[in-house]
Amino acid sequence: MKKKIQRDALVLLGMFQKDVLLKKPDIKEMIAEIHMMRFRVKPLQGDLSGINFYNSLFIETLWSLGKLDEFFQAQYRQLSEKERASFYSYFDSLHKKFQEDLNRLNLKQERREGKAPVLEMEIYKDRQKKKKLN
Repeated sequence: MKKKIQRDALVLLGMFQKDVLLKKPDIKEMIAEIHMMRFRVKPLQGDLSGINFYNSLFIETLWSLGKLDEFFQAQYRQLSEKERASFYSYFDSLHKKFQEDLNRLNLKQERREGKAPVLEMEIYKDRQKKKKLN
């Protein structure tokens, strides 16, 4: 039986911010990493054809969300029950901040006449299902 290593949630989150969020790579590297993160965009309302998905703020925010998700997946199970509550609370507030940043972005390349100015899209990660081995 593996013994769980007790970790301090706030120390882990501080290290994540210092080592990942404050040391962002250049935009080209972020784009490559975003492709590997397997994000998908699904239009819910409006036309995506006039959207600039190479907006640097969009790329930085999406990259940060992906890194936050990877960090959460790697660390959450290693924390004690007591630490998980504070970890999840901080994770949730940071996640909401990134989502609000995405909502405030202006991604339109040009304004088209006659098109509805409302755009709603869903951004999600395409998670690969684990294959069962016989």
